[in-house]
Amino acid sequence: MNHQGAHPGWDDALDSALRRALPAPPLPRDFRARLAAARSAAELGDRDASAALRARLEREQREQLAELENEFVRVRRGTLGTLLGVAFAAGAAAAVAMPWLRAHLGSHVHVAITWGGVAVGLGIVAVSLGGWLQTPNR
Repeated sequence: MNHQGAHPGWDDALDSALRRALPAPPLPRDFRARLAAARSAAELGDRDASAALRARLEREQREQLAELENEFVRVRRGTLGTLLGVAFAAGAAAAVAMPWLRAHLGSHVHVAITWGGVAVGLGIVAVSLGGWLQTPNR
C-alpha cells in the first residue's frame, strides 16, 4: 500500500514529529574535509579507471587494425599470384589454341576470342557473386 501523498497534512506533521524526536547527530569537526577528500579520491579513481579503459580499448583497436592490415596484404598477394597465374595460363592456352581456332573460324577468330573472354569473365563474376551471396552475415 502506498500512502505517500494521500494526506499531505499528515506527511508534514509526521516529518516535523520525526525531526523533533530524532535530532540529527552532530557532525565530526573534520567531516567536510574528509568528504572533500573522499570526493577527490573517487573522481581521481574514476579518471584512472577511464584512462585505463581508454588505453585498453586503444590497444585492442591497434591490434585489430594491425591484424586487418596483415590480412589485407595477404589477400593482395594471393590476388596478385592468382592474376599472374591466370594471365600465364590464358597466354599459353591462346598460343596453343590459336592455330586450331584460325583453321576453324578463319578471319572471325578475333571476335570469337573477345566474346570468349567476356563469357569467361561473366562466369567468374557469377561464381564469385554466388559464393558471396551464400556467405552468412553479409
